[in-house]
Amino acid sequence: MNAAPIYDLVLKDGHVICPASGIDGVMDVAVADGKIALVGKDILPSTARQVVDVRGKLVLPGMIDTHAHIYRYVTGRFGLDADMVGVESGVTALIDQGRRSCMTFPGFRHFVAEKAASRCYAFISAYLVGRP
Repeated sequence: MNAAPIYDLVLKDGHVICPASGIDGVMDVAVADGKIALVGKDILPSTARQVVDVRGKLVLPGMIDTHAHIYRYVTGRFGLDADMVGVESGVTALIDQGRRSCMTFPGFRHFVAEKAASRCYAFISAYLVGRP
């Protein structure tokens, strides 16, 4: 009798690089409840609800885009969807470089940061009115 899957997802045979852990090689990564549960070789596919073959791909922890423009409709043509730039592109955190000031930050927080699956941060400009 097969047991219920332990993991939600297993990324199979990717090149895992994690400088903090000293990992640099082809391994599997198991995810449970949105967190890395196990990194190792030959994790059984039957232990996961979903298995994705990432052979030939890099698997990296917590990439940060330090120069994003994600305040859509406020920063003009440079404003992109936070999750398209973030988690859908393999980046977990973004730092917005748009025109955020103390006057526009509450909107950024409400309309972008609180709604995104990506972690969204912003550098705040010192100006109050108009362009810098």
